[in-house]
Amino acid sequence: MSNVTNDSHTPGFDSSLSAPRQPRRRRWLALLLVPAAVGVLGASVARAHGFGGGPRGGGMAFMQERMDHLLTAAGATDAQKTQIKGIWDKLRPQLQPLHKQHADSRRQMGEAMAAPTIDVARVEQLRKQSVDTMDKISALMTQGMVASAQVLTPDQRKRVLQKIEERHRHHGGPEQE
Repeated sequence: MSNVTNDSHTPGFDSSLSAPRQPRRRRWLALLLVPAAVGVLGASVARAHGFGGGPRGGGMAFMQERMDHLLTAAGATDAQKTQIKGIWDKLRPQLQPLHKQHADSRRQMGEAMAAPTIDVARVEQLRKQSVDTMDKISALMTQGMVASAQVLTPDQRKRVLQKIEERHRHHGGPEQE
């Protein structure tokens, strides 16, 4: 008897994804990859924007350090740095609960995947919840980036972009041609 609730009438469940001839191991691996991918994506986005842990610590202090380094390299004035810091200070109260919500979704996804019986509908609900939360985080982060970019001159924005691309290449990111 299967431990996976595999009801084609479950909302969000696509029965075409589980062909009867497909070995159970492959289906199990596919189910495990979903929360892993969501977790990696969430952690990557959070770290990229200074919210995750890292070798030098985490949180807003790390974000501020990275942002200050970028702005200094771009030749931003103290007034520009202060204005940009104010933009992110206003967004922080909206971002923090979303990051906690996303972490909670990842924890719940892990618990659902480790349960003796996997509730496919619950896993799908958690996946959708996680994607929705990441979309909200992404929208706020984009809002902050646009507002910050508007404070800088076009030349400063180019220098910030160059520094970000250098950092991505240094840390194994894709090469730009």
